[in-house]
Amino acid sequence: MRKRMFTWQGQRFVYLGIEAEPGPSVEQQSEALFQRAGRELAALGLALNGNVVRSRVFGRTRADRDGVSGVRGKTFVGTGRAATSSFISPGHFASSADVALDLYAMMAPPDGEVRKVVEHDPPQPFIRYLTWGPMVFLAGMTCETVPTLKEQVADILPRASVLLRENGCDWKNVVRVSFFLHQGETVEALLAGVAATAPIPLDNAEIEFVEGYSRPNKLVEIEITARR
Repeated sequence: MRKRMFTWQGQRFVYLGIEAEPGPSVEQQSEALFQRAGRELAALGLALNGNVVRSRVFGRTRADRDGVSGVRGKTFVGTGRAATSSFISPGHFASSADVALDLYAMMAPPDGEVRKVVEHDPPQPFIRYLTWGPMVFLAGMTCETVPTLKEQVADILPRASVLLRENGCDWKNVVRVSFFLHQGETVEALLAGVAATAPIPLDNAEIEFVEGYSRPNKLVEIEITARR
């Protein structure tokens, strides 16, 4: 397990990176994964269902990804829901586990502002966004309706722009963008597609290669965090 505590954008955060204990079923591994995360956060005075702002789950196979994603959906409910993403990525693992979790939790802002989860209508497995204090966390966004990376980026970023505007933000407010890029694509093609679509500040961007997503035909998943 990796654990990191840090201050960023004037807020205090905790990062956990955990791989499951290999051996049991995927569901059992996944349940134990979130139970361990809960214990780690509780030791710091934080709650799994109240302080988490973003989570990523990883599986070795599509079935593994589906299993851990399903357990996550049962773990985070109501106002405890957060920005999410999920991936098929055997290369993510350092152990023989089948599932893994990256989690970011935020301590309550000092001004006492209430955490707000905005859902889709009707609700989906993923939220529209989470706001807390000055921070805006968009769920990972994908596209499967067009075939090329350039076309998918051109579909995703305008939709993200709408969500930013709902929070009084534009691309200048973006403080982190994370691209999870299909391993068959190139960084150069991704950045060219981004540059052609939106003026995203890339000073604090990161790119990670993965093997797959929630459904076939997706080539990138984009996470965006902004500060109002």
